[in-house]
Amino acid sequence: MPSPPRMPRPGPATVERFETLADAFVARGAKRSQMFGMPVLKAGDKVFAGTFGDAMTFKLGPEQLAKALKRKGVRPFEPMPGRAMKAWVLVPVEHSRAWSALAEQAFTHLRWRVRI
Repeated sequence: MPSPPRMPRPGPATVERFETLADAFVARGAKRSQMFGMPVLKAGDKVFAGTFGDAMTFKLGPEQLAKALKRKGVRPFEPMPGRAMKAWVLVPVEHSRAWSALAEQAFTHLRWRVRI
């Protein structure tokens, strides 16, 4: 049985940006957790954002997903090649200024589904 692929680790700048973002959402009821060994944020028991190397992932609604994918360098999130996660995007650090807005969209999208 092949060993699972190694997940990329975030650099210090990505960790710092994630921590700042996480603090703001935890204050609003989100929870810190782990997915694939990477730091993530949850609304209730559903993950809505997290790090993946020097990028962040967000679970978005259909309209926000289509809009996010129009940005150069943003692509569907595939933690393993050929296994894209439905409704998830991978947003590189080059677009870190958009991370807060995308996290807000993801949080809002999931929040109506779960009680937090």
